[in-house]
Amino acid sequence: MIVLGLVGRPDVPQCHDAAACLVIDGKVVGALEQERISRRRHAEGEGPEGAVRALLDAHGIHPSEVQAIGYAWADAPEGALTPETDIPCGVHVSDRLTETILPGLAGELGTRDIVFFDHHLCHAAQAYYLNPYRSADILVADGWGGDGSTSLFHVQDGRFRLLERYDRCWSLGVFYGAASAYANLGWWGAGKLMGLSSYGRTSDLRFMTFDPADASFRLDRRLKGSLATARDWGRLGDQWLETFAASCFPHTDSSGNAFDYAPFAADVQLTVEELGLDLAGRLRRLSGEETLLLSGGVALNAHMNRRLARESGYGRVSGTVAPNDGGTVFGAAMLAEALLGKAPEPLSADEEPPIFFGPDVSTKAIEEALVRSGMTAQAREPGALRAEVAGAVDRGQVVAWFDGRNEFGPRALGARSLLASPRDRATLDRLNRVKSRQPWRPAALSLTGQGFEQLGMEPPVSGLSDYMLCTHRVGEAGVARAVAGVHVDHTTRAQYVPDADDGFGALLAAVGEETGLPAVINTSLNTKGEPMALGPDQALDLMAGCADIDLLAIPPYVVRRA
Repeated sequence: MIVLGLVGRPDVPQCHDAAACLVIDGKVVGALEQERISRRRHAEGEGPEGAVRALLDAHGIHPSEVQAIGYAWADAPEGALTPETDIPCGVHVSDRLTETILPGLAGELGTRDIVFFDHHLCHAAQAYYLNPYRSADILVADGWGGDGSTSLFHVQDGRFRLLERYDRCWSLGVFYGAASAYANLGWWGAGKLMGLSSYGRTSDLRFMTFDPADASFRLDRRLKGSLATARDWGRLGDQWLETFAASCFPHTDSSGNAFDYAPFAADVQLTVEELGLDLAGRLRRLSGEETLLLSGGVALNAHMNRRLARESGYGRVSGTVAPNDGGTVFGAAMLAEALLGKAPEPLSADEEPPIFFGPDVSTKAIEEALVRSGMTAQAREPGALRAEVAGAVDRGQVVAWFDGRNEFGPRALGARSLLASPRDRATLDRLNRVKSRQPWRPAALSLTGQGFEQLGMEPPVSGLSDYMLCTHRVGEAGVARAVAGVHVDHTTRAQYVPDADDGFGALLAAVGEETGLPAVINTSLNTKGEPMALGPDQALDLMAGCADIDLLAIPPYVVRRA
């Protein structure tokens, strides 16, 4: 059975992170975010048609072969069919929005019916089917999804149960986004705020609390403004901004000094961490489960995830490559398969963490892009190419790394990366110039298991560290060895990269042979405001436009700056 999972509508301006997923006979064969096609960050107000076309073309599938379509939001129009099913939160089927969501493809598809699922259920299904556990609790927390902002699920052998859902006005995602905006970092600045929080000292202020005994939220009584008396979902973000300005230093969102907001950021971060722990405590109280899966945009908070892994009481805590809204397409496709075909299975225990879902990139496509760019490249055997990249890293150069199918999601995980040595702050300064990034922001490290040990780090957390979703403390000696990759609080948001004979793992091994440490600073292959590179043309354009990039590795070729 050939199934598409979709999210994103071109007729809804506030839609974001449009994406598509392709599943064949219960296995994900490809997934792609629309922003990689349209080159508009977050693809706001876009549908997923470009991503769908790219996936179908990449896998040689004609639209007429598509047999089912799942959509990751309960957007079904009036009059939609409601099939009998044990899938919770309501399932609706309609063909009335097909031309709206896929205007150029609707007439070619093998089915015009779209199955609409609950948004948080799609988050939960994504986490379940991209992990190897038969039963698990799933904590979904984001801005909002339909009628709630946080949902607690339990799943056993593919049967999902919604245990509890909490009102949108207690949204952790809106709270954290508004805090980012108040700190002058933008509504999409959650990662920046998390980094800034490490510079501040916390107070006793907890903006929100959650009681796992009775599932009640409360606001701190010292908060001022309308939020404390009459929360309004239509104005919730603005209400938080008003409350911050009335209650928190520096009492304005226009300070030009980021560090004015550091104590505020520290209180916001600690609030979210404690909310996450208490929500997980509530979920475990309801189920008695030993495995916790995380999804929703709040699951990108690596400091919170570290505490969940260490303090929640669960034996296993895991996420996915894309807990944000784009990742819901995996859940929508798998739920549609379960409804209309054979029920899919979670990953087998011996499968590698699923990361690379983009279209294949042929050597011919790379060579054609090189001709268009007019840039000179040298072909290298794999071992020689890795050695050359490792030598460049050792010399303090900035390397663009473009290799194979792109990773899905917001993290650079070894296919579309900018790399640098963690030994020298001057190299990080050059990398920050490429990214137009503030120098106080933390860098992330990608390391092998040997790298974790050499830096005296807390060990990797399976299902979190694979996706750069967890911070790790670094030992004192390790801080000196990787000073540019360790934040002010002696943590790093680290990616665990398994040993391998090719790809990113082999590159890190080569770096280890050259430098003595199999670790690199790793950030996404893009500049400020741009999506990550998808095809070789974007990687070459980035090389041409950024004087601080010294080398582009695009196997089997190397491009050096003249």
